[in-house]
Amino acid sequence: MITEDGKKILSKYLVGQAPAYASYIALGCGVKPKNSDYVFTQSDKNQYAAKKQLDFEMFRIPIISRGYVNEDNVTKIVFTGELPTEERYEISEVGIYSAGENTTAGYRDWE
Repeated sequence: MITEDGKKILSKYLVGQAPAYASYIALGCGVKPKNSDYVFTQSDKNQYAAKKQLDFEMFRIPIISRGYVNEDNVTKIVFTGELPTEERYEISEVGIYSAGENTTAGYRDWE
């Protein structure tokens, strides 16, 4: 799912007006995960697309590599980062943020 803000960042990145399209992975524990057989309604999809931040962000880690893989004839984007080993969390939400935006610090450079 790409949010509306994510679409704007990707568009600006493609024309050279944003510093990066993905620099940090944010991890959170604010929502209860859906069952694997749950079918998302259009209302669900619209609600997620309008999100601006995670429900409860625990921390962010820098993305150390980006790429893509082809799995079962489906091309997927892959981001890699290192999780802290001393802390244990039940992660239920993940977000990708550009370097130009850090809502935790109240900083947004790409608008």
